[in-house]
Amino acid sequence: MKINDVDHPPPHCHVRLDRGSVKVNLMTLAVMDPPPHELPARLRRALGEVQEELLQAWERVRLIPPGSSPGVW
Repeated sequence: MKINDVDHPPPHCHVRLDRGSVKVNLMTLAVMDPPPHELPARLRRALGEVQEELLQAWERVRLIPPGSSPGVW
């Protein structure tokens, strides 16, 4: 699991799975991208256990201004 130092809203993390990587909304723990992946139940529970810590980590992320891209900003 990874939270980038510079990223865009909404609060999310990147989770690597056997079949690739997915973006997970930290508020809902729902898979944002790519759909329609569902998180394995065990992973969803684990994320739920540290959800508050993940949201606190997100508060330290430098947000990319709307209309910008991270390579330019």
